[in-house]
Amino acid sequence: MTLSINAVARTEEGKGASRRLRKEGLVPAVIYGGDTEPKSVTFKDNELLKAVTTPGFLTSVVEVSVDGQAEKVLVKALQRHPATGAVMHIDLLRIAENTVITTRVPLTFINAAKSEGVKSQGGRLTVEAKLAEVRCLPANLPAELIVDVIDGQLGQIFHLSDATLPEGVELIALLKGEDHNQPIGRIDKSKR
Repeated sequence: MTLSINAVARTEEGKGASRRLRKEGLVPAVIYGGDTEPKSVTFKDNELLKAVTTPGFLTSVVEVSVDGQAEKVLVKALQRHPATGAVMHIDLLRIAENTVITTRVPLTFINAAKSEGVKSQGGRLTVEAKLAEVRCLPANLPAELIVDVIDGQLGQIFHLSDATLPEGVELIALLKGEDHNQPIGRIDKSKR
């Protein structure tokens, strides 16, 4: 499933122009990368807020339609207001279908409650990493990486290599060598 959102090209740039746009209910953004010049655009703040709260928006390929012309992008940076949490600016990176991309995807731990370490040994799952950096073609980009901890025992440590990788997806840390197989979770003694 590809997420999509509409944008409008803008010509005004700078801090003052961005403030005026935000007062009008618009969020400034920049689309860059590829063989094309960077493009300044705006999003309606309510549409962008809805998109940002959609699971996978920040880690998936997104289709942005700028004045009717669609481009596939990845969210590279998102600026929020420190007090309200409102999106103030967004940077988007153009991607090509045949070009390998590097990005982060969420790690999802499943079956912790069914594992022996939690169910009968009195442990609990402690997650140490929520994201993993992957490299793949845009068509192969997973929404998440699954780590099945059903066989977990008390004191067991789970590493990046325990994540299930879809075909065509590589973990960047593991490409650097086995010594980069960092811990991502563990079953610890519960402190109840």
